[in-house]
Amino acid sequence: MIEILPESRGGIIGFRISGEVTDEDYTHIFIPAIDLATERYGTVRVLVDIVDYKGEDFGAMADDLVQSIKEPSVEREAIIGDEEWEKRLLSVQPAFFLFSNTDVRFFGPERRQEAWRWIEEGMPRRVQVSVPGPR
Repeated sequence: MIEILPESRGGIIGFRISGEVTDEDYTHIFIPAIDLATERYGTVRVLVDIVDYKGEDFGAMADDLVQSIKEPSVEREAIIGDEEWEKRLLSVQPAFFLFSNTDVRFFGPERRQEAWRWIEEGMPRRVQVSVPGPR
């Protein structure tokens, strides 16, 4: 499951990843949210909070590959998860939710507030923009 976090605003989008990620999660939540923010703000920053992730179905993996080809302008990405996640993400190509040419930093769950501060650093304060949800 992919959920958009309520702290998301303007060109900053936070996602919570939990359970099994499906094709619908990518096509109805993840991809449209990034595409909309990119269209409105030019560049975006992404925070991914990984909680109890179980895997992704084949369709979602195919969409992941398509998304990496259709590279949006993601300038920063904060990934919150345990140390095992950092190792897993760096060993897979294309890696789950990693964008090329993006400043990526990993944060442990106890450093969640620090991850948000880093992802927001230097961004202008903008009003919250609603992003598409599941259909």
